[in-house]
Amino acid sequence: MKSTRTVRTLAALTLAVSGGVLATGMGGSAYAGQLTKETFHFADPFGGSFQCDGFTGSFVGHDHGTVMTWFNATGDPVRQQGKIIAVETDTNDTTGASVVVRTQLNVHVDFLADRMSLTGIRNLANQAGSGVVIQSVGRRLSTVDGTLISFHGPADDILRNGGFCQALAG
Repeated sequence: MKSTRTVRTLAALTLAVSGGVLATGMGGSAYAGQLTKETFHFADPFGGSFQCDGFTGSFVGHDHGTVMTWFNATGDPVRQQGKIIAVETDTNDTTGASVVVRTQLNVHVDFLADRMSLTGIRNLANQAGSGVVIQSVGRRLSTVDGTLISFHGPADDILRNGGFCQALAG
């Protein structure tokens, strides 16, 4: 299974911040008082490989976005919001077949409620002559550590291990 760098980047940022929240065991009063906000901008190239049944695939792309994190008076993160955009090209290393995958999503994390929502285009790809070959759009709700709670909309990322192998196989 392969997820795009975008989702991995978000998960890494969220988990890095959430580790402090889960370790402190904050109660419901964490929103009391003034919140401070930190904003992080990123733009990163990425690449790697993944295994499919019968072939190896590779991916290369670029992502960029902004992540804002709000902290309570004691410095613990209480919520996070982000906008992430990415474009990657996935290639079947055996046949040379490729597909361009686009991502444009919003991220909302409530550390106190242990909820993370991804809304928008998690992964979308079209192929000439085939139409849409990867489609993960809509809303995905999970715990902060990524345990799926619910989803709405087409979800190749959940139902087809991303759909990347299927898109490159034929």
